[in-house]
Amino acid sequence: MKKKIITGITMGEPASISSEITLKTWINHRKKLDPFIFFGDPTHLLQTCTKLKFKVPIKIINEINECFKIFNNYLPVYKVKLNQNIKFGSPSIKNADKILNSIKQVVKFAFRKKISSIVTNPIEKNVIKKKERNFTGHTFYIAKLLDVKKPIMLLTSPKISVVPITQHLSLKKALKSINKNIIVSTTKITDKYFKIFFGKKVPKIAIASLNPHAGEGGIFGNEEKKIIIPAIKTIRKKNINVFGPYPADTIFIKEFSRRFDVIICMYHDQATIPLKTIDFENGVNVTLGLPIIRTSPDHGTALDIAGKGIASEKSLYASIKMSQNIAKKRKLWIQ
Repeated sequence: MKKKIITGITMGEPASISSEITLKTWINHRKKLDPFIFFGDPTHLLQTCTKLKFKVPIKIINEINECFKIFNNYLPVYKVKLNQNIKFGSPSIKNADKILNSIKQVVKFAFRKKISSIVTNPIEKNVIKKKERNFTGHTFYIAKLLDVKKPIMLLTSPKISVVPITQHLSLKKALKSINKNIIVSTTKITDKYFKIFFGKKVPKIAIASLNPHAGEGGIFGNEEKKIIIPAIKTIRKKNINVFGPYPADTIFIKEFSRRFDVIICMYHDQATIPLKTIDFENGVNVTLGLPIIRTSPDHGTALDIAGKGIASEKSLYASIKMSQNIAKKRKLWIQ
């Protein structure tokens, strides 16, 4: 059998746009993709098709390799049955364990090399948190399943790539978490995976400042002098091509940012705002530091438009395409 790539896609929040964008990706883009499998409830997909007037043949599979033969004509589904029928826009805690089970299943198959990559549809963290108290998002949940202590969130598009050194923390906690070690370790992992995933022999990495005007010599804060600049000096000693720190109000200007492969940012929104402003629909979230390939769309559940047929599948398509391109570079073939 010819070597191919298979991607597993989680169900995400069933009351969100996840089923819609998955169906649209199969309808509009399947000929440009290797096979993917939806890990979720086939009845829910069919209900979405009925509501949105989509004609998508669904086929439940028991063996992953079945998707090779059917993908062009059917959307393959690995069944994860919901506990409760959904109402678009209204998530239910009763389905939280099934959402988590969908994630666990794709991670298990990827770790066992039964699938080449995984893509996670958006979820409602506050709903999952009621079931899993310590849940802070996909990235750390998947990392915990794989016994990885330091996952890195890369947000990337054809126009810009950013990495926040702190992720889903309040701004107050994020600022307290910034230290030399986290900047150094984040940059090292980013450098390593830009080589592995994207074939960059010598990635060019910029580091954003924390304070206005990069602190302006300590007038507006001394984190640059005490933390960020010493971290950059340490990183350079490791033969990593790093530059900065640059003021955050200028580093994201197109003419400046395109000089670099990726920009390391000090906190979540410092990274996500420019990515979503510059290239929202093509943004992809890639987790670095895992033994598997995981990507996701760079948007949320969009509950306000769920079930209306107006959601864009572009970010999900970009996420699947990127995960499959990385899998091919890594030669994660499924026979």
